[in-house]
Amino acid sequence: MAFLCPPEVYQSILDTCQKLAGYRITSSDVIRWLLEQTCIAIEQYQPLYHSQGVEFCRRTQAALDNCNFTTNPNQREDYLSAVRQVEQQTLKQLYGLNSRARPPMSITKPSPQITTFLKGLDSIKQGFQDSGIAVHASALQEVEQEREVAYEVEAIREVQKQIYFDPFKFPGTLHKDIKNFAKTGRLTAESSGYENAFTGM
Repeated sequence: MAFLCPPEVYQSILDTCQKLAGYRITSSDVIRWLLEQTCIAIEQYQPLYHSQGVEFCRRTQAALDNCNFTTNPNQREDYLSAVRQVEQQTLKQLYGLNSRARPPMSITKPSPQITTFLKGLDSIKQGFQDSGIAVHASALQEVEQEREVAYEVEAIREVQKQIYFDPFKFPGTLHKDIKNFAKTGRLTAESSGYENAFTGM
């Protein structure tokens, strides 16, 4: 079995497995490297997962506090003020660990499910590696790539007038060789009633 990879991936596999250059990579080395890369990616996205989890808790609690927001105008306004996001924010304001774009969650009477969820999010936050700056910058970079605007080519439709062709007029009688072919299934050699389909090409 042979593994083909770019030089930087090969070097990364060697570094992960702590091997020297020239070492013959095995399938277990590749699997170990893949698992290592997956764990690194999960760790890099933890700040993003945390901020999304906090946002989910805030919205869920707002829906629970204003359960009649579809019929009650006051509850609807309270719910919308909790759900709406402020426009023109930087990514750090939107997804930062110490984000000030939105006031911190102030839930006077949190539901038991929300409390449990928030405690889990706090324990995840305590486990962030580094000071959170390098890891967090990587997560923000990924979010920025996802938020990039995709410019679409504007297509202008033009109405094309339909072209009408004059049909050939049928003379009224079939050639005798065509009639013979329809009856017997045999073609007459060198007939003037038909020609090979590829002759005109």
